[in-house]
Amino acid sequence: MSSPLKRIFHTGRRVAARLWLNGLHRSILQIGITGSYGKTSTSSAIGAVLEAHAPTVMTDLNLDTIYNVPITALRVRSRHRFLVLELGIDSPGEMDFHLEIARPRIGVLTGISPVHSDEKHLGSLEAIIQQKGRLIEVLGETGTAVLNRDDPHVRAMAARTRARILWYGHDPDCDYRLEGVRSTLAGTRFRLATPEGDREFETPLLGEHNAANLAAAAAVARTAGVPYGTIRRAFAGLQPLRDRLSVESGPDGLILINDALRANPASTRAGLAYLAALQAPGRKAAVLGEMGELGEHAQDEHTGIGQSAGQARPDLLITVGNLTRHTAEAAVRAGLPSTQVFAAEDVHQAAARLQEWMRPGDVVYLKGSLMRHLERIPLILEGREVGCRVVVCPFYHQCTQCEFLESGYNLQG
Repeated sequence: MSSPLKRIFHTGRRVAARLWLNGLHRSILQIGITGSYGKTSTSSAIGAVLEAHAPTVMTDLNLDTIYNVPITALRVRSRHRFLVLELGIDSPGEMDFHLEIARPRIGVLTGISPVHSDEKHLGSLEAIIQQKGRLIEVLGETGTAVLNRDDPHVRAMAARTRARILWYGHDPDCDYRLEGVRSTLAGTRFRLATPEGDREFETPLLGEHNAANLAAAAAVARTAGVPYGTIRRAFAGLQPLRDRLSVESGPDGLILINDALRANPASTRAGLAYLAALQAPGRKAAVLGEMGELGEHAQDEHTGIGQSAGQARPDLLITVGNLTRHTAEAAVRAGLPSTQVFAAEDVHQAAARLQEWMRPGDVVYLKGSLMRHLERIPLILEGREVGCRVVVCPFYHQCTQCEFLESGYNLQG
């Protein structure tokens, strides 16, 4: 299909989606979720809880949001009660583009960080705040804004909505407040103080940050009239998304915590906090790749992650890539012994250091942005032929599906 025909097709589909959703199916309860981190896990949890209560449609977590919103809108049928829309943005005006079709009555803001603040995307942290805040601005007085009170940017953004606000997080003033979070390799248990009393939950999801995502899901579900019993059963049935803090069996008895599909400052700190609190059968290593699309904040944010890594005190810290040298140096300054820190130039150096160090029962936490492709490290450890050494590549697909896995990708080619 030629480019002009593609434009006509996509424009026509958007028009059809807007008429279909806001004309024939205007009674469906729409929930919009945005933020710099946690939105996919939160969207997935909200979708699972609502689906356990009544027929629900939600966006495909693997599709670009620009195409995802109209495609999802056209899947709505008269039997559906809920529509869950993950509204990711990375360019100016994109949220308003989504809101031409989406008309959410519940808006969720998970948190703000400088991801996509580079010149190719939104350009600044201020622009990120402005654009993502559009979601709660359009809710109106009859809507509900579910906001992460632990995030200072989100707290400040609350003034931009006329909707009823439900706060979630750890703050004492939260409507849905987390207490007693306990996370292991098997899952997480937590207590949620709600307007209707304290409730206990457990889930196979790992980490305190996932408990926070579920607090947001509980706030949405109760707003939508879902009973707590249904919420509890749905939370217990959730499974980690691929490469998002999922536990895998590594080679030679290694326990791999794979969190390498996405990385930003907030999610990386959350992963390190989980690793620090984890009661593991063996030693613990953190392998950190670069975080992308941070613009002018890149060096400072990688330095900040080094401070967090020093506080987490893994038995071994391996960083991969030039930017993460700031991470390694900051970790040492934060008190992690230099003998426990290794700055690797690429995944091969990182894998070689791990091979020297690891023994059965050790835990390795992998974290890095998608196009840093840290999934090559387990492949190397398994003895697979991996010739690709680039720190950053242009491909979104997994390395196991890449024609350059064995030969190596030439950035100049």
